[in-house]
Amino acid sequence: MYCLTVVYPKGENTHFDMAYYQDTHIPLCARLLADHGYKGYVLRLSEGKGPESADLNYATVDLVFESAEQLQNGLASAGAEINSDVPNYTNVKPRMSFGEITLNI
Repeated sequence: MYCLTVVYPKGENTHFDMAYYQDTHIPLCARLLADHGYKGYVLRLSEGKGPESADLNYATVDLVFESAEQLQNGLASAGAEINSDVPNYTNVKPRMSFGEITLNI
């Protein structure tokens, strides 16, 4: 399996509309990526330097795909539409990373 991780770091003069993100943006991503091996997501909130200290990021999301190729195809097909929605919920420049993952749940 393969994962795209998107991190929204907190910063001065930044904002993040969590309700819009959870109710609109994530479902948009799921709908647009559904035919490209998208398996689901893991959303992490209140990330801090220790337990109960939410000061690092607004959110971090891992989008899980069957393969790197399917992720690449999904981003080629839907990336522009997904990126155009970002200003609707934040002015933060997201950080992205990619990697192979193993799930054991």
